[in-house]
Amino acid sequence: MNRAFLALGRAVVCRPAWVLIVWIVVIGLGAFGAHRLGQLTVGVEGGVPGSPSRRAGDALLSDFTNPYIDPIVVAVRAPHLKVDADPYLKWVQRAAARLREVPGVRRVASFADEKAASLRSGDGTVTILLVGVGATDNAGRQRGVLAVRSALPPLLKELDALDPGARAAVTGGAAADLDINTWSAEGGDRAERHALPLTLGILLVAFGTLVAASLPFLMGLTTTTVSLGLAFVLAWLMPVSNLLGNVVTMIGLAIGIDYSLLMVTHYREQPAHRPLSERVADTVALAGRTISWSGLTVIIGLLGLLFSPLLETRSVGIGGALVVLVSVLAALTLLPAVLKLLGPRIDWLPVIRRRPGRPGLLAFWRGLGNWIVRHPLITLVLAGGVVLALAAPVLRIQTGFADDRWFLPPGMESREGADLLDAIRSANAARPIYVLVRATDDQPFVAPTHIAPLYAYVQSLQKDPRIATVRSPVSLQKDVELEDYQSLYEDPDQAIKDYPQIGELYLSRDRRSGLFEVTPADKADAASVGALARELRDLKPQGPFSVSVAGTPAEHNDFHDYMFRSLPRIFGFVIGATLLLLFIAFRSYLLPVKAVLMNLLAVAAGIGAVVAIFQFGWLNGLVGLEHPVSAIPLEIPLMVFCLSFGLSMDYELFLLFRIQEEYRRDGDNDRATVEGLAAVAPVITGAGLIMVVVFGAFVGAQLPVLKMMGVGLCVAVLVDATLIRALIVPAVMAIAGRWNWYPGRHDVTPQR
Repeated sequence: MNRAFLALGRAVVCRPAWVLIVWIVVIGLGAFGAHRLGQLTVGVEGGVPGSPSRRAGDALLSDFTNPYIDPIVVAVRAPHLKVDADPYLKWVQRAAARLREVPGVRRVASFADEKAASLRSGDGTVTILLVGVGATDNAGRQRGVLAVRSALPPLLKELDALDPGARAAVTGGAAADLDINTWSAEGGDRAERHALPLTLGILLVAFGTLVAASLPFLMGLTTTTVSLGLAFVLAWLMPVSNLLGNVVTMIGLAIGIDYSLLMVTHYREQPAHRPLSERVADTVALAGRTISWSGLTVIIGLLGLLFSPLLETRSVGIGGALVVLVSVLAALTLLPAVLKLLGPRIDWLPVIRRRPGRPGLLAFWRGLGNWIVRHPLITLVLAGGVVLALAAPVLRIQTGFADDRWFLPPGMESREGADLLDAIRSANAARPIYVLVRATDDQPFVAPTHIAPLYAYVQSLQKDPRIATVRSPVSLQKDVELEDYQSLYEDPDQAIKDYPQIGELYLSRDRRSGLFEVTPADKADAASVGALARELRDLKPQGPFSVSVAGTPAEHNDFHDYMFRSLPRIFGFVIGATLLLLFIAFRSYLLPVKAVLMNLLAVAAGIGAVVAIFQFGWLNGLVGLEHPVSAIPLEIPLMVFCLSFGLSMDYELFLLFRIQEEYRRDGDNDRATVEGLAAVAPVITGAGLIMVVVFGAFVGAQLPVLKMMGVGLCVAVLVDATLIRALIVPAVMAIAGRWNWYPGRHDVTPQR
């Protein structure tokens, strides 16, 4: 029995009321901060900070005056009207005029003004208004989306009077980011509401009384609330993604309940005739070591995400580590104080009759454990084969970005707008590649000596079958030859004065850089567009020019490259630090390696399920997915690894520490394995089932990314708590025998 944890338990039971009062104050402060966390967190911003595409994108917004770089798009459909005739055309004119009056709006392009075919559908029922805003930062552009949406209702009322079937939606990059941020921030709350009733039901079955079942349940809510409050303080000091709230909710409920479940189980196993204070203190001593080491290993897995280049994934690591730390502290202080104050009242309000000692359950697990240690190879082959089959789809994973518009959930306004846009332009037309070409010879970009190489550059681009169009200072219209551009730019200043749209749309403020807007061809798939964006970085005009590339395809390339470069550091840190900690905990060479391999199996099964459901399309209807995705975003397997690796280690430590306690009695490895499994397996399966319920609630989220995380974590934990901890680990322990404990001290104290 650990003396340090015994001393902690005795200190808590001496002053339980004071401990409870302190925690009530902390919970109140946490609730205050949790309620306001959404005001400080930041949403998706796109791109990797410091990457070439991010620098080029920042330059595009700050150095150029083009108002239609990633514009806000108002998509309108009036099925019984034609946009090239009244009254639809006049409505478009009025709508454009009113939107120009919205604060922050610089320009509005509409079919009523330009009569461009690209602003209407072939049948004339769908049209778009391109709204250019003055903000250059993502937050400012999203505020512009809100302002445009606020201005639309009176206009839509007018259109509805003309055509009752008309509808409109605001979409575009900034609108999609805003909607994703909003839905993501709300996703955790919805998942929590769905998970709580089922979680309470499982705890009632496990403990039989409402009071006992409520303790882990309330502890999960407590750790979540306090952690969100701490995240609010953290958000004052540094940028924090709103994804942190989802992760804190997800992990806080699961692991807070896990640790409380273990503590309450240990408490109820204490002999009832002993003094209450001794029983509570001994419970802290028995469970404290397991909970502390478990929390430390989970935190290590989560801190691996700090090596990621993205704010979103780093915030997941910070938020997860924060909630685990709070869960450990609450389990070792708050819960013992409550147990001391409750005393025998923990068995109040019985719901299910519970037999002392759980003889039937213990007999089942002992019987299974005895069978496993007698047939370890058969168990290992059968259970291991199932896990490997679940993990097999990982070998065919395609990582990248799913650009399909339905990757945004139905009901999201930006998704509705994207559906309307489909009648006007392809998905590739909405994802142009921006090539910024800068003159390096101190001459204006359209100086006469530059025109010939720039024109040749455009001609070479237009020969690429992956490119539909190139808009630039030297490709203003079709059928305009080199001589015409040379004549136009004989006097660059006069040309810009005569045709101000050239300077506004294609030239930087200092007139030293030019914009080449490359629209990918409709038939080019995502991989081809990505390869094109990568090649454009190395392709530049002949002469004194430098090139940088911005736009969504370039951002995707940089994200993929930076994430891949961070993977060795993340995996190395998590696995290396875990091995070191487990060696310190068990003084064994084999147990840490086995534990890590078991965790990797669970992670592989979780990621394999994500690939099978979301990429292959197996059973995708069960998770509410419209279609299989072309690729799995790389941050999904990364977060599933870091989250489930640490959470799986929870169960490994629950089991191994109990087996170690049994082994120290007489040095009998097989008996220790059986008794350890019988004692801990009910806790592991109960805790695993609770985690599956919590993570499963996120499978019902609207955003596919949250669905993927929910599926990956749900399957990883389910496989870990059943096949791996209940079958594979005992089988490996039986095969290894005394080598499990080599070379450390065994502290065997034979019973007499």
